[in-house]
Amino acid sequence: MIKRCLASLLILISPLAWSSVTDLASLQTQLSQHETVRGDFTQQRHIEMFEQPLSSEGHFTLNKEQGLLWQQETPFPVGLVLTQDKLRQTFAGQQPQVITAKENPMAFYFSHVFLAVFHGDTEALKEQFDIALKTESDQWTIELTPLNAPLNAVFTSITLSGSDNIDQLELLEIRGDKTDISFTNQTHQPEGLTDVEKQQFNF
Repeated sequence: MIKRCLASLLILISPLAWSSVTDLASLQTQLSQHETVRGDFTQQRHIEMFEQPLSSEGHFTLNKEQGLLWQQETPFPVGLVLTQDKLRQTFAGQQPQVITAKENPMAFYFSHVFLAVFHGDTEALKEQFDIALKTESDQWTIELTPLNAPLNAVFTSITLSGSDNIDQLELLEIRGDKTDISFTNQTHQPEGLTDVEKQQFNF
């Protein structure tokens, strides 16, 4: 269940103005300036035992107050709703599965770390990662190297790159598997959640 949650959480994205990002403090300011971010994703999961990557596509909504909506559309529908203390997954034709932070604290440990990554909470990230920020021309790259268990028992590194927005996310696992996610069509309008989105967070 934890690995399934992690795979579903490889999603989030926030806008960056590259010209304003010179250090971790300015990066955090840029990542936290918008209340809501929406966009599309394409994910490729490279598993060593398979010759071809496992591909999926869909869209997401990230809200600072409420959490994350993650909707995979292909190759089959999967819906994820993540809040600070609850997680709901819905697979096509099945009843939703709901877990809470009390029931599975380890899953929520990982989810909170990933939310900190995408919200640019550098103070929280410094406790978990060695952080390297690089800029070249109009591109930037952030490489996060886990310092402590259980993160360093799962991931070798987490790398984000982009220009005006986060365009790519790579997660490299200790066992050699890799997940690549491309983000497109990011928008911050409307700034608040729609009625439909609010309803999805109500569970």
